[in-house]
Amino acid sequence: MPRLPRDGVFNARRRSRVGQQVCAPLRRSVLATPDRQISLTDPDARSTATSGRGSGVVGYNVQTAVDTKHQLIVTHGVTNVGTDRSQLASVAKEAKATLETESLDVVADRGYFNSAEILACERAGITVTLPKPMTSGASASGSDFTESHAESEALKRIVAGGLHDPGPRG
Repeated sequence: MPRLPRDGVFNARRRSRVGQQVCAPLRRSVLATPDRQISLTDPDARSTATSGRGSGVVGYNVQTAVDTKHQLIVTHGVTNVGTDRSQLASVAKEAKATLETESLDVVADRGYFNSAEILACERAGITVTLPKPMTSGASASGSDFTESHAESEALKRIVAGGLHDPGPRG
């Protein structure tokens, strides 16, 4: 391995100090944000999870409600929250208001599954259909009763029993 000239070592040390001086304010900025994220190109963008393990995309999460009869977008929303779990009720209520209807049937994917969101929809006259999330390997092993199945069954009992709020889950 070739030896660096003495001034090369000095320049490497100097570059390291300069790099630390540049990074120190960025580090303080990152630590000052609630979610420990900053984007140098778009301050509002956030890292959102993707299906790959440990991977993500810096950007936004877009929700769209479509009228299936007329094939038209009824409402849409853009957020920097990385998951869909807290988006169902707000988008469904906005779609219901836009359509000026007393009741609404909503179909969503399993990423929207959240008991509180489903309950809020039911209380607003919105019927939600969505698959249970896959949170356990029990189905693969032959058992169809998973934690999410139990939660779905409990939610069905809540809805059928007059929309009581079950309170916080442990």
